Amino acid sequence: MKNIIGWALAAFGVIGFGVEIDNLRQNKAENTVTGFILAAVFILGGLALVRSARRAKLPPELRDAPGVRPALNERDIERAVLACAKEHGGRVTIAEVAAGSQLTFTEAKEVLEGLSRAGACTVDVTENGAFIYEFSGLMPRASAPEALKS
Repeated sequence: MKNIIGWALAAFGVIGFGVEIDNLRQNKAENTVTGFILAAVFILGGLALVRSARRAKLPPELRDAPGVRPALNERDIERAVLACAKEHGGRVTIAEVAAGSQLTFTEAKEVLEGLSRAGACTVDVTENGAFIYEFSGLMPRASAPEALKS
């Protein structure tokens, strides 16, 4: 909601600038300075709300250090990938790992490929060409009666 209100305020400020410029062109510049100041306040306030809404979506450790992403060691990265895989029933795509962790798409791809080379998972390619990484140790186990049937 903050995001929508922020963009609306910023748009209102841009319209205000346009109105004041139009007033200048028509030689109706009575309170032009005040109008420009108010328009600037609306734009800056709106953009501040948008930024605040975006920062609220970040994990707490990223909110504290604006513009700086904390360095993750290799162990933390693998844990994040494995937690994401466990959350998705042992099968994940690169996009799911990137969306569910602090990793970029490229970083998620590199980590998953490394885990595949190490034998931690297998790679399956769908008909659409998407890579699905399967962690058999994280997949749900069949119950005893189901296991006996197969």
